Amino acid sequence: MDMYQLRNFKDFLLLYNQISETCFKRCANTFLTREITANEDLCISNCAQKYIRANHKIMEVFMEVQPIMVRKRMEEISATQAALEAQAQDQQVQNQQVQQNSQ
Repeated sequence: MDMYQLRNFKDFLLLYNQISETCFKRCANTFLTREITANEDLCISNCAQKYIRANHKIMEVFMEVQPIMVRKRMEEISATQAALEAQAQDQQVQNQQVQQNSQ
């Protein structure tokens, strides 16, 4: 299992544990029996589905927005690099002028 798969699996388990804990705290109100009541079962199902749908929606939006963010970041890097190159070129021209004036 490579590092990317391992990170994804870790993220999945973290999300699963967070959903489980949140839904358990919200839905398990009585501990009078060992079995899950019908109301608790329905509550847990609805709670988990809500988080799963929300997660899917967030991932859809992320997949739409991520390429735009990457493109903007690349443009920023290119602009910064061009500015640094222009600055270096200006500095080189100034150094040449100083050398010529000192001769």
